[in-house]
Amino acid sequence: MPRKKQNRYANRSQVNGTSVAVPYDSEQSASQIDKDLDLITKGRDGIVWELGNWPKSVQEVARAKGLDLA
Repeated sequence: MPRKKQNRYANRSQVNGTSVAVPYDSEQSASQIDKDLDLITKGRDGIVWELGNWPKSVQEVARAKGLDLA
């Protein structure tokens, strides 16, 4: 019996109404990344964030949150 191919992006969450997919083997879920980004960006409005060297899942959540990315 063939096994079903597992979806790599099974860890999905909603951030500001946008569906964000995080790799299944990621250490954090999208909601945890969202909470961590809230802590980092709290009180720092108007800053352009350079997240180019951060994991793709963090970048996607930041885009969904509406952060200004360089």
